[in-house]
Amino acid sequence: MSLHRRPRPRGRLLVLTAAMVSVLAAGCGTGGSDAAAPDSTATDDEPVTLRFNWWGSDTRHAMTQEIIDEFESEHPNITVEPEYASFGDYFDKLSTTAASGELPDVFQVIDPAMYSYIDSGLLLDLSEVSEELPLDALPETSLAGITVDGNVYGVPAGISGFGIAADPTVFEAAGVPFPDDTTWTWEEYRDTAAAVSAAMPEIAGTQLPLDEQAFTVWLRQNGEDLWKDDGADLGFTAETVAEYFEFVLSLRDSGGTQTAEAAVEAASSGSSVEQSPLAVGTGAMQMLSVNQLGALEGVAGKEMRVLLWPGEADATSVGSFTKPGIFYSIAAKSEHPREAAMLLDYLVNSPESAAVQKFDRGVPVNATVLEEIAPQLSSAELRIAEYYDRVNALDPQPFPIANADAGPVFTETFARMTQEVLFDRLTPDQAAQQLVDAVTAEL
Repeated sequence: MSLHRRPRPRGRLLVLTAAMVSVLAAGCGTGGSDAAAPDSTATDDEPVTLRFNWWGSDTRHAMTQEIIDEFESEHPNITVEPEYASFGDYFDKLSTTAASGELPDVFQVIDPAMYSYIDSGLLLDLSEVSEELPLDALPETSLAGITVDGNVYGVPAGISGFGIAADPTVFEAAGVPFPDDTTWTWEEYRDTAAAVSAAMPEIAGTQLPLDEQAFTVWLRQNGEDLWKDDGADLGFTAETVAEYFEFVLSLRDSGGTQTAEAAVEAASSGSSVEQSPLAVGTGAMQMLSVNQLGALEGVAGKEMRVLLWPGEADATSVGSFTKPGIFYSIAAKSEHPREAAMLLDYLVNSPESAAVQKFDRGVPVNATVLEEIAPQLSSAELRIAEYYDRVNALDPQPFPIANADAGPVFTETFARMTQEVLFDRLTPDQAAQQLVDAVTAEL
């Protein structure tokens, strides 16, 4: 079954920093009201229990529990049962509960996985709870990715993006010049990592990429993308995939990373940003969901720099992007959809909630909420805003909408093919063709 989505408006997220912090998601004003949505009131006084699932770091778990406590204090008849996991375990567990018809009332989703849930009728159309969850304070563009046939199936937790985090003190200790991210190439990124590890063998210059984030940037820089025609067709060629896998092998063989075995073991164990090499002092650079900068620095005890992806200066087109990274959805079969909507409203439209989690799930898309918490933003959060401002100054193309059926297959197959290449079980050409064949078969 294919999904017919409305065209996605082209726009940008504009982030202004220290002097004035203000975010207008995708460069547009809000769809209606300029104020945060009013607090919802309980539907009745009968006790209600909601299950709320999410993934994330220990920092996120603590923040979310604090938000839940505040929500429950405002709605004493509602009890929220938290359920959380590492990212690696989350979707396996969610798939199991979906198969058994026991999805939590409220849970986090991301693209492309969310499209299969929409396609299967597992997510609630939020128009059914519009009284409890007004959407007029959220920019229309922030909802475009999770809107199907005019129905909205989730709300964005925030605008996010990826980049390269780097520890300046490690570069100084290694005697290696700090990278100039306005000009560096992928080869310079690899060679810089190798130079750090050569000078300090106990330090991994950078990490091996196991998921699709770096690959996505690589594609876009080469004039391709994950998808085209609103997810109706594949946006990349086997040749470009093979070239990327060749680079990953050169990175592995450069001596500037941890071993493939160590990288896969860390990913399989669900290691969070707090356990990452940069956090514990055994790395110089790593790929990062930039919203986690504060959590990273909190463990490391020092300030990091966030760098633009390599290759942007000479790219065919801009590879970097910002977009809603996480959405909150409600299970279609929730016995308490109105109360679940009240929780979503609190999560995205409440200054109290935003004051607790700040940018952990992304820069808030409700502009009024962001304006209210601006005076409370930390140095790390201001630097997150600065990084997104730099990305959007490059004028990147909008992030593509994934195919509902093939999207999840791409994510799983890409991760598997990456490991097949890293362990020399497939050549880059073989892995690239298998990836293209597997995804194309689901279109």
